[in-house]
Amino acid sequence: MSLFNERIDVRSTTGGHPALFAWRGHMYRVRRVIGSWKAGPDTPGTDGQGTGSRLIRVATESEQGEHGIADITCDTATDRWTMRRLWG
Repeated sequence: MSLFNERIDVRSTTGGHPALFAWRGHMYRVRRVIGSWKAGPDTPGTDGQGTGSRLIRVATESEQGEHGIADITCDTATDRWTMRRLWG
């Protein structure tokens, strides 16, 4: 297992949970959200809401049908998603 810290493109559900993401030219379907945690410092934003990031652990399925577990993060201020870890 490696720590990647690479940008990913995420498509979310209407509830804001990740549904699909693209990483290194491959598409992964989120089968379920295992857990979600606040990560990093919480600093006030201009709208009065806190900013920081969320760590989300998800069960995934690749295009080839392989199952895995991924840790992805979302920077709540910029809505930028990052691949942290992937277990295949």
